[in-house]
Amino acid sequence: MVQADSVPSAALLNRYGSSCPRYTSYPTADRFGALGGAEPWAALKDIRALSLYVHIPFCRSLCYFCACNKVVTQQYGLASSYLEQLLAEARSYRDRVADVPVVQLHLGGGTPTFLNDGDLHRLVEGLGETFNLGGEGREYGIEADPRTLELESLATLRELGFNRLSLGIQDFDLTVQRAINRICTAEQVRELTDEARRQGFESISYDLIYGLPHQNLDTLRGTIDQVMELAPDRIALYHYAHLPERFKAQRLIDTDAVPGAAEKVEMQLAAVQALEEAGYDYLGMDHFARRDDSMARAARDGELQRNFQGYTLMPADALVGLGASAISYSADGYWQNHHRLKDYNAAIAERRSAVFRGWQLSADDRLRQYVIMELMCRLSLDKSEVARRAGAAFDDYFAAERARLEPLKADGLIEEDADRLWITPLGRWFVRHVAAAFDAYLARRQETPRYSKVI
Repeated sequence: MVQADSVPSAALLNRYGSSCPRYTSYPTADRFGALGGAEPWAALKDIRALSLYVHIPFCRSLCYFCACNKVVTQQYGLASSYLEQLLAEARSYRDRVADVPVVQLHLGGGTPTFLNDGDLHRLVEGLGETFNLGGEGREYGIEADPRTLELESLATLRELGFNRLSLGIQDFDLTVQRAINRICTAEQVRELTDEARRQGFESISYDLIYGLPHQNLDTLRGTIDQVMELAPDRIALYHYAHLPERFKAQRLIDTDAVPGAAEKVEMQLAAVQALEEAGYDYLGMDHFARRDDSMARAARDGELQRNFQGYTLMPADALVGLGASAISYSADGYWQNHHRLKDYNAAIAERRSAVFRGWQLSADDRLRQYVIMELMCRLSLDKSEVARRAGAAFDDYFAAERARLEPLKADGLIEEDADRLWITPLGRWFVRHVAAAFDAYLARRQETPRYSKVI
């Protein structure tokens, strides 16, 4: 449970509430550049299991808070033609990937359920022509907008093998919903949740956001109470990052209505406490799971992972991302597709690949990747294991980082002994800053950072 001594003071908020990467990868995607002759996808030939991510960028209406790569349209033909290009990209991996089971498939967006049932069949069946979708114990997840998802489509999704459903709720308060242009009732969500359970979905997740315009402690508590009545298996509680200078849609939000840092801390604290009291484990920065859920068990067993969708079980050696802006990962590095739909479509039509940037991992990158992911997922480091991987003593290899960690140690965010370094309950609020101490590229960055604020 949240203890009084684990709540950050105003001084700590001022000191550490600044912008910082979320570390869904290391190096972070903003570091990616031209690959030159590097081919990080070559490592796909030597894997045992694969994850697939498919980006469907289309939405029927604009949510003002959203910072995702999306195309708002009522023209369904755009999605149908995009699907042609996406499947062509999938076929380009036929000779690149070992014949291994796909243990995870995730459809994100945008709004993946923008696709009608026929095109959902077309997509999954098309992916099955290239990838081995028949693995045991597979996890197939899809993000859905409860305002537009038809109850009948849940049967189609189950038929196609989807067993995890994520519903984007954000907030149930009508004033907040109007301010972000996303009106959705609790009854809509209840009907979908009940039907998904009847259809046999193994896990249902809700996305919530705190720090939205006109949101306050009381309205958030009201939303949490309604969510608890619906009892989803997992909850993602994200911090709203108000960056109107970067995201045009956010300019439609009244900046004066966005809660301040102190209010956001109160909201997060209240939400964490309410969810823990209701039987959810707090897994990390923004994820919660019921204590009997597989993700909660993975966290307890030290098997939680992190990728571009946040915390995950990720039991695969590599991730192939398909679609506009999608990022792929192998043991050798990362590669990312064009963001803009026009550029993506043109690249696929011309050369069957939309890759335009990436990163080839060095030995130092792999070591720091391990360190940062251990901190983000397990909140601790085994110094002897880091030393084994580094081929040098922990304190010697990370001498510069030791200096950056001292202020965090003095502020009670981390503790250590001869064998281990760990993040304290207070430090969990600022885990991104602890991880950032080991980011070699952030340490020497000169330009103004473009990351979201921690609080």
